[in-house]
Amino acid sequence: MDIAIIWNDAQAHGDWTTQNGDLALDNPLRTAIMVSLFTDRVAPETLSTLDQAVGITAAPDAAGSNRKDRRGWWGDTFAQQPIGSRLWQMQRVVKAGQTAVLREAEAICHEALQWLIDDGIAASIAVAATWSDSTTPTMQFAITVMEPATNATQKFYYSWAWEGLT
Repeated sequence: MDIAIIWNDAQAHGDWTTQNGDLALDNPLRTAIMVSLFTDRVAPETLSTLDQAVGITAAPDAAGSNRKDRRGWWGDTFAQQPIGSRLWQMQRVVKAGQTAVLREAEAICHEALQWLIDDGIAASIAVAATWSDSTTPTMQFAITVMEPATNATQKFYYSWAWEGLT
């Protein structure tokens, strides 16, 4: 078991919770997926064609400097593979009913979750992104993880309040 992280869609952040006076526990795979999806991964030096096609722009200048703010975790400086996802780069992307935006979000999620396959935690991962029908534009993710050797699957659902223009 792992410490449970409860995701708040409206505030776009996760937090620990308590249960019976102690930290609540949860499925460690769920926690690994949440950290992988909702931690800001460092942006690449140059944008891919797909990034540009959906309107992802270069990182903005960091406050008071000429250096681009590529976010990410400082500990990734020496890591072979950075943690987190680049979903944060999609914050200003125009939704406009484009399925291309959903496909790019799925690709970003796959990129963030690839380490689960590389480390043998998952045999495969499927990501399906959709727009919610609610009044608040929200992107929903269904993550299906196939466990190695057993062919058993676990499904996880997450939502992300869309900050981009609609």
